Amino acid sequence: MNVTTRTVRRTLSATVVAATVAALGLLAPSSAEAAASDCPSGSLCVWDQINYTGNRCSWSNADSDWTSGTVKCSWADDRNVKSVYNHGTSSSYEGVGLYSGAGYSGYLGCIGQGVKGPGVSGGPGLKVLSHKWLASC
Repeated sequence: MNVTTRTVRRTLSATVVAATVAALGLLAPSSAEAAASDCPSGSLCVWDQINYTGNRCSWSNADSDWTSGTVKCSWADDRNVKSVYNHGTSSSYEGVGLYSGAGYSGYLGCIGQGVKGPGVSGGPGLKVLSHKWLASC
């Protein structure tokens, strides 16, 4: 791989992460998002409404298919994720990769440990159907 290819990949990766941040309104942790405290420690939690409201799904492990995996997220097929919280605690996995398709296809971006995204009012959110814990973002 030459320098140009690495630069393009790095730029594309940064663009994907920026788009994910914008779509979910990701912010560093703050006390203003009290509703996110319902997310169990060590879990990834997602909601179908902004500000951690509406229906919630949560996982403490990776899930390659939110609609038919061990933990079924009943609304994931029909509705987008509009709020997210990586409440992970493992020192081995500091990020969660989000994917638009089952089987970890369609990488959307990585949510760092402790990062909350209350959503953007009126925004469409993201179609997410699988996730896995990553060593880093």
